[in-house]
Amino acid sequence: MVAIAVILVVVIVVVNNDTDHPPADDVKVTSCTVNSATQQATARVEIHNHSSKASTYAITVEFVTANGTRVSEGGTLSSTVAPGQTVRTDVGGADRVTQKVTCKVTDVTRVAS
Repeated sequence: MVAIAVILVVVIVVVNNDTDHPPADDVKVTSCTVNSATQQATARVEIHNHSSKASTYAITVEFVTANGTRVSEGGTLSSTVAPGQTVRTDVGGADRVTQKVTCKVTDVTRVAS
């Protein structure tokens, strides 16, 4: 006789939904460049944790041409940003880019760590 056991693991993640300081307000693009040699777009972002708890941030950035076409997208994680702390990090695009772009943060998730 063969017994099949099913184990269900539930992971609960508490996302910090602070309405006074929403996660998107914690992140801003400080520079947006395309490396002519590698053709990789890079956004330099600054994260300032306005919440009262150390938090991990998941950030998505899109790279858009002057006519509004998204030519690349990238993301990054920044772990354990302390309350009040400012962190600077780079977000690289996944695709080759051959023209000037603007960088826009499209998603920010802040999870208490």
